[in-house]
Amino acid sequence: MSEAEIAKLYENLSLTDKDGAVLELTEEARVEGIKDVDKCLVKKVLSGKKVNREAFKGIINQIWNSLGQVEVELVGDNLFMFYFSYGEDRNLVLQRGPWHFGNSLIVLEKPVGSGNISNLSFNKADFSI
Repeated sequence: MSEAEIAKLYENLSLTDKDGAVLELTEEARVEGIKDVDKCLVKKVLSGKKVNREAFKGIINQIWNSLGQVEVELVGDNLFMFYFSYGEDRNLVLQRGPWHFGNSLIVLEKPVGSGNISNLSFNKADFSI
């Protein structure tokens, strides 16, 4: 990229208060958020290839069809957040593992509190022999 192109891109940048005021989180909203985290799982598919979100979501819905609704959000490369309707469903998924997709291991982590999911290690999977 040339210096002129970079300069033109800088011209389009601006620092303003367009986003509006910062809103404070109420205690009720904070407690509700913690309850929601207790119904989530973060999953990383250990694969050198990028996972197709829609294919992955379709397979997961087929496998877990006996559970309540599960929402899937892609949050990074082969990193997915699963939102379960009930905490019990999340616990069943953990108990029934390990899981795989396309011959690649899926590592599960339970997020805790309001931490950043990029800090999760994905370095452990439970196996029964």
